[in-house]
Amino acid sequence: MDAYFDAAPRADAEPVETGAFTLFVGRTPSSYYARPASAHRKPITSADLGTLEKACVEHGVDLAIEWVHEVHPELVELAGAYGLEVSTHALMVAAASNVVAREVADVRLRIIDAGDAAVSSGRAVADVSFTFGGTGIGPAGATERDVVATGLSADLVEHLRDRVRRGLTVTAVAESDAGVLAVGSYQPVGELAEVVAVATLPDARRRGLAGAVTALLARHAREHGVPDLLLSAQDDDVARVYERVGFRRVGSTHAAERS
Repeated sequence: MDAYFDAAPRADAEPVETGAFTLFVGRTPSSYYARPASAHRKPITSADLGTLEKACVEHGVDLAIEWVHEVHPELVELAGAYGLEVSTHALMVAAASNVVAREVADVRLRIIDAGDAAVSSGRAVADVSFTFGGTGIGPAGATERDVVATGLSADLVEHLRDRVRRGLTVTAVAESDAGVLAVGSYQPVGELAEVVAVATLPDARRRGLAGAVTALLARHAREHGVPDLLLSAQDDDVARVYERVGFRRVGSTHAAERS
């Protein structure tokens, strides 16, 4: 899994080696981060963080770090002492063949292609969902989705389409007559893929849509030669959603950035 996290950003970011860290400098509208260099197995020090911060300034990017706790457990305390805000997420895995979910009435589930209008509306669903975080039902819905979709930059939308064309991202949506209600993607590298950005409009939550989208992604991954999946769950409530469809916790990931 740690090797996957090192490999995945390289398609769209330039890796800059800074000693203990690899800093990924984006070549696209998406922002990236640093992570412990895959070959670095010694404990990371405050001096290593200082070297990384200088590299971030040199390349004009924010100081942000992501890592697997079990590979570098010392980094969580070190990052906090360095003045970074640290968040923790459940690292979960599943065999794609084991991911199943109940059917949801009155929705259509499908994998979208690069030319689909759902590329924009799906991204807007994710943006609305993560703005109104958690798993509880809320008032935001199709109106808010459409406002966000209209405001997406042309460069970002083209970037999303390009990743679909190159096979770097596979996206599934759940739709009704009101349009896209839920979205999710996986990003394959070899025989492993990360499930990312699974999101449901707040007013459509608690219907099983996230699980249904995840199961469709798993089926598609298995049918296309990707037998195993991983993901980082935002919090315990989200982790329980994934546990219900077949994922299990194996560790933790952390992210750290300036508050």
